[in-house]
Amino acid sequence: MPKKHDFDAAWKSILEAFEIEVVELLFPEIFDEIAWELGTESLEQELQEIQKEIFDKDSAEKIISDKIIKVRLKNQNSKILFIHVEVQSYSSEEDAFGERMFRYFYRIWDKFRYKYQDKSEIVGAAIYTYKGQRGKDIRYVYKLPELEDEILVYNFKTIDIEKINLEKITDDNPLKLVFKMAKTLLETNSKDEDIYETKIKLAEELVSYDKVKNNEQIKALVDFLEYLFLIRDAELENRYQNYKKEKGGALKMTVDQIRKLHYKQEGREEERERVEKEKIEMAIEMLKDGEPIEKIAKYSKFSEDEILELKKKL
Repeated sequence: MPKKHDFDAAWKSILEAFEIEVVELLFPEIFDEIAWELGTESLEQELQEIQKEIFDKDSAEKIISDKIIKVRLKNQNSKILFIHVEVQSYSSEEDAFGERMFRYFYRIWDKFRYKYQDKSEIVGAAIYTYKGQRGKDIRYVYKLPELEDEILVYNFKTIDIEKINLEKITDDNPLKLVFKMAKTLLETNSKDEDIYETKIKLAEELVSYDKVKNNEQIKALVDFLEYLFLIRDAELENRYQNYKKEKGGALKMTVDQIRKLHYKQEGREEERERVEKEKIEMAIEMLKDGEPIEKIAKYSKFSEDEILELKKKL
């Protein structure tokens, strides 16, 4: 069976592993206002419900690269920010991608801002990873021909991989390498020989790359390289596999092994984050009730310095 590109899976692994870096790049205006120490909440189930409202069931189940996370801001303890990132991996057959982004927005708005009554702020973004201009909207405008004024204008953030200036991304952000891979794919000839040579060059850079924070991120980068640069020629593919074995480390792992390890570790990480979040919430409630620092430290297992720091942020 011939190999096929799986852009959704490739970008999903990046959005999961580089969540903070994605927010920093897409929304620098609000990045420093987010209380990252309080953690984030992924709204995958809610996103799937919204997708099924917009698309038919089969189409919705194929879209896995979208992501919505909930974060808390520093200045208002009860304020929640929803961030919607859509990865567009192909030139859409629809003429109005902006309209689809608006449909996402108003359904997210209605579900969270009013159903849960938390007055959440909502911001959206689209990452375009294909060639050409078709479908690369930056806003949605609703207007009637009979009326002079526009009835509604919805703007969303965009990144166009084809035109992105990599020099504007700080070297400390691993997304610079991610976007370099994606941009290189668009510039590479479809011949297997060219793909092989390009993949080797990127793999060499990846082996010595030291800007990642943990093993999950390096594995996501390896996963990303595997999904984007497919070598169909059996001989060249064997040469690449032998190269990986010689290099060892993360490159030696297959995509399936990477995914299994990723999800296994992800489950442990989710449990750790859940416990940490509960401890923070308990400490906050005790601070609000005026409990002594020593008592809060005893029950939350935080140090007194950590509790004092948390108190400053309330």
